[in-house]
Amino acid sequence: MNEKFSIATRNVAEPMEKFLLTEEDLKKLLAEKARGKSYVGFEPSGPLHIGYFPVIEKMKDLATIGFEPTLLLADLHAFLNRKGPAELIKEVALVHWRKTFEAIGLNAKYVLGSSYQLSSDYVLDLFILSEHTRVKEAWKAMSMIAREAEDPRVSQYIYPLMQALDILYLEADIAVGGTDQLKVHVLARTVFAETTLRLKHEKWVPVAVHTPIIKGLTGEKMSSSKPKTHIATFDTPKTIRKKMRSAYCPPETADPEDNPIFGFLKYIVFPYEEKFLVKRLEKYGGDKEYKSFEEVVKDYLKGELHPLDLKMGLADYFIDRLKNVRTTYEKDPEILKPVYKLQKWQFERGYIGKEDWQRLEVEYKKYFG
Repeated sequence: MNEKFSIATRNVAEPMEKFLLTEEDLKKLLAEKARGKSYVGFEPSGPLHIGYFPVIEKMKDLATIGFEPTLLLADLHAFLNRKGPAELIKEVALVHWRKTFEAIGLNAKYVLGSSYQLSSDYVLDLFILSEHTRVKEAWKAMSMIAREAEDPRVSQYIYPLMQALDILYLEADIAVGGTDQLKVHVLARTVFAETTLRLKHEKWVPVAVHTPIIKGLTGEKMSSSKPKTHIATFDTPKTIRKKMRSAYCPPETADPEDNPIFGFLKYIVFPYEEKFLVKRLEKYGGDKEYKSFEEVVKDYLKGELHPLDLKMGLADYFIDRLKNVRTTYEKDPEILKPVYKLQKWQFERGYIGKEDWQRLEVEYKKYFG
């Protein structure tokens, strides 16, 4: 059980007592259930990028200890959050997202949100839950996710209630998400624990596990609508090296909160890799292999590892990590067509800036002209 607990909590955001809900509940679940289900939901509102890797790896972790992963391709959630037309979002979910996850190597059950969220029982439970939940509680849960926090739409208040119900309707023992999902999961655990709440569906209090959110390449929040902030799964090796070369990497700090390069190392590389290679010319010390995050930090802060060498080492790592995905796109460029159309729609409505769209268009056209 200790080994299972260690795997389940690997790379959980810190402090763990805040982002694991709760340690006691998880230990009880692992002791009582040899097999179960885990779930994570994604808004298919843009291209997949490296910011999703901590959650993807966590779902793989849970699968190894007997908790079958379910990936919710939340097309209705994305529509409610005003990310695009419903039919186009659905196409992005089923074509781009599912096939990309499969190319990354995530063996999971894939469920489209609209396949069950329009059922009479689900809708009735949503009404019951909305009557049971105060407006301030719903908005508190949604405020870290919504695009327009200053002028929210009614749909954005519905969003967190649907997230709570998804846990039940997908039969999840463990709900997984980034730290921005914490308040949603707190809401779900709170309302499902209340004996006065009666739903059509059976209810229980799920365990909730949260992984770190990594700063973008520029030091700001990683966003699918800002290509400079992330490495997309379709970025070519040349583009990855160019983005990493210009990435923010201050020499005086190795804190992932202040230096995004160390966020990638701490939350994507070293939880899952036994070594990390930095290639250098002999005159700069030659190649060096690191076996821990702390070893990289030590050399970096001593000035024995140059920021550019470190960034190029990470570029090589991501190029290799995404090789199978790029090969998949090259064999079947149609996988990228729906997300291209969605981002074009977002650009035409001002959600993506002109300069960013021009960068995105260049990358897409390398695959399908």
